Amino acid sequence: MKANTLKGILSLGLVALVVVTSAGFASAVYAEDANADAAEADIKARGIGTLTAKGDGIALLGGRGTVEVKGNGILWIKDVAGDAVIEVSGHGSKQEFLDGWIQYAGFHGDASVEGSRIRVIVAGVDINLSAEGRGRVILWGHGTYEINSQSGEWQAERLGTRVRIAPTDASLTQ
Repeated sequence: MKANTLKGILSLGLVALVVVTSAGFASAVYAEDANADAAEADIKARGIGTLTAKGDGIALLGGRGTVEVKGNGILWIKDVAGDAVIEVSGHGSKQEFLDGWIQYAGFHGDASVEGSRIRVIVAGVDINLSAEGRGRVILWGHGTYEINSQSGEWQAERLGTRVRIAPTDASLTQ
């Protein structure tokens, strides 16, 4: 049973690594178009956004604010603006890359990241995350999420579930 779990985590990690290295993630995460159409996101939120999610798979978060993550798998963090406060505890091995990404392989613990321009990616099982601020999230796998008191499920579909959080007024459209 543990071998299958490890195999699943490694498979998710490889998929996430491909996503991290692709140029498409950066543009998807930091697109600031307030008039994005419904094909671009399953849920759009305007206002100071709060997201919570639980499940197994891959979660990609980018923007400004605070992200709290608990889980098992692989964790990547990038402080794009250079002002982030990053706290990670638990088990795993840390590796820093020249492009600014920090990887925690074998991550089994908690992480807190706060900054004006951050990226957080976690691939694994028993993911429990919360985020508050402005940005985008892509959830791929199996689990549930709640954004601004509205809930949904994230699934292993082609592009996963995309969530946009943008501060203006506190309205939510689907």
